[in-house]
Amino acid sequence: MVSRRVRDIEYAIRDIAVIAEQVKKTGKEVFHLNIGDPLKYDFRTPSFISEALANASYSGKNFYADSIGVIELREEISKFLKKKDNLDVSSDDIVITTGVTEAIYFILAAMIENGEELLIPGPTYPLYINNTKFYDGVPVEYELNEQDDWEPNIDDLRKKITKKTQAILICSPNNPTGGLFSKEKVKEIIDLAGEYNLPILSDEIYDQITYERDYVSPASLSKDVPIIGMNGFSKAHLVTGWRLGYLYYHDPENKLADLKDGIAKLARARLSASTIAQYAAIEIFKRKNNHTSEMVRTLKERRDYSYKRLRQIEGISCVNASGAFYLFPKVDLKEFNKWKNDKEFAIDLLKETGVCSVYGSGFGKYGEGHIRLTFLPELETLEKVYNHLEDFLK
Repeated sequence: MVSRRVRDIEYAIRDIAVIAEQVKKTGKEVFHLNIGDPLKYDFRTPSFISEALANASYSGKNFYADSIGVIELREEISKFLKKKDNLDVSSDDIVITTGVTEAIYFILAAMIENGEELLIPGPTYPLYINNTKFYDGVPVEYELNEQDDWEPNIDDLRKKITKKTQAILICSPNNPTGGLFSKEKVKEIIDLAGEYNLPILSDEIYDQITYERDYVSPASLSKDVPIIGMNGFSKAHLVTGWRLGYLYYHDPENKLADLKDGIAKLARARLSASTIAQYAAIEIFKRKNNHTSEMVRTLKERRDYSYKRLRQIEGISCVNASGAFYLFPKVDLKEFNKWKNDKEFAIDLLKETGVCSVYGSGFGKYGEGHIRLTFLPELETLEKVYNHLEDFLK
């Protein structure tokens, strides 16, 4: 027998990859623009970070770590949050996790049950929808307005708060849209959360990958509303396969005491995140390096090219990305009258051209009619991709 929990799981980003493998077996070249992993392209982990991982193992750091994380790493993260966002978060309010994915598991497992609701920006990363359902909760999407650079629709958010609402999620920079919430909108969400006595969950994994505007930390704007931040090392420091992340509590009035105890129990039950990865990550903070800014500079060039090409293709409209490394173009399906929905379009595009995107409906109802493309590949590859897309739509 298979449980309802497993049967209901959908993950479009990886599901489309199964079809891509079938296409590849036919001999067609496949362009993987579905996976947000810089290391699958021409980006490389800085050598000092790889050396730190090896040194941690050679020096004997191969044991189980403290369940909530190596204290030296938590102290470094505490100092980093103070420097970056002017936050006073102690090492005791930081939990090291196996990627942000585990942080999401921990928080929702401790917070959601029996039809309780989580307010999620739509479109959004599908794991929030999956995990809320996994723990017998209800994901409720509030609109991100495409006509307003994918900013949150505060009126829509307010309408969707009920007695069952447990928290409001902020994902900025956003996956899949590349949208970066403005300071004004973040403050409005915080004020709304305070009005209804709700905590905020803040997914900050792309906080160091922004372009024209700087990232705004929700916790830095909150005086009394509790914020649970989630971040990690995968994207900004090019170690996606290490699976190393963390969560932190900004909780000025100690409203999250029971939740923190529950998450600590979950952390103990799974022993610990990778010990050698934690000790290696300490070196990321201690050693000044410009690998992140160099990556962002390269990404901006690729974003600008991608946005320019997409705007030139008839039947496609697109909002430019302010952060992360995704564009979320809208396909005028009515104009073409060939595909019933975005999933059909994405699969047909893949089979005909080898361009592997992700269908927008995989990111929730507000993603319908779109596809997600990463602009991580080299310009030469991106040129081929957009040539194929343009020819396909002609």
